[in-house]
Amino acid sequence: MKNLVVFLLTFSLSFPLLAAKYKLPKNYQKLDGCEKQKLLWNHVEKTKHDKLPGFSGMGVLKLLAMSVQAMRKKKNYDSDVAPKGWKKYLHRRGSVAKVKIVPTPGHTYTGAFQGVSCGLIRLSLTYKPTKKKRDVAPGLALKVLRDDMPSANVSALYRLEGQEKDYNFFANPLSNIVPIGNDIGLKLVHAIFKRVTDYPEELLVNDFAAFTSSGKKEAAPKSPRQIFFVPNPKLKMKSYKHDVREDFHKIKEGTLLYSVYAVDDKYNGFDYYNYEKKDISKFLKDSVKVADIITTSSFISSEFGDTGIFFKHEMRPENKKSK
Repeated sequence: MKNLVVFLLTFSLSFPLLAAKYKLPKNYQKLDGCEKQKLLWNHVEKTKHDKLPGFSGMGVLKLLAMSVQAMRKKKNYDSDVAPKGWKKYLHRRGSVAKVKIVPTPGHTYTGAFQGVSCGLIRLSLTYKPTKKKRDVAPGLALKVLRDDMPSANVSALYRLEGQEKDYNFFANPLSNIVPIGNDIGLKLVHAIFKRVTDYPEELLVNDFAAFTSSGKKEAAPKSPRQIFFVPNPKLKMKSYKHDVREDFHKIKEGTLLYSVYAVDDKYNGFDYYNYEKKDISKFLKDSVKVADIITTSSFISSEFGDTGIFFKHEMRPENKKSK
């Protein structure tokens, strides 16, 4: 056991500590959201990959190494740049674009759901697809940059297992809540995140609703429990095997990427430990459109986008009664 721990620590530290070199001004959090976007985008542009780096595999050893890392940072660390020594084991390669959120008139959700001028979105695959074991698993991370306060963040997937061998990244809706994975590796990921929350497959969007993009606190915040990111049906990509980042790079500034749908409040008490693939279409049917996410730049694949940018997870609190 001692040798295994030493190996895992060595394996974990074998990745270069790249995040530490990306500096932000000391007054960064006091800046306007669009000023923050400009600083972060400068890091993206300066570290653009001349040649796209390959995807690395995601085996059991890397999952074990991930368990060594302090996962509580993922829910407690308030910064747009990753802490020193942070390593991205999932979603290691992706592409980033600037975006805005355009609200749908008439809905009652507050904060960022009422519109955002300056944000960032990162699209990536959860892990490297393989011929037998790993399917194509699209994921996104959205960052809302707010004035005079930390950003609001959310990540979304279709299913942990992915969408079989379909390389069309925009084939399915993504959500902040997903069914629990079934295979051994995904159950290990569940166990790793269960160290910090009883609900590893559920992220909250309460912080999105709590403040406006100008940093004003909402007097009566209203947030959905579950949202769906429904892809623009015009963004149909190739379904056969290829590097999906090449598709991202063809998306032009001003493109509608996703429409955001909020699941009806009647499902707020639903036990998501019983959430299954069949429920996705049912919940989406009982949803209301609240916003569109539109690109305000092209997509760029970069070292900062892969190792430097940090997306905090707003995790559902632990069930103290079970402790």
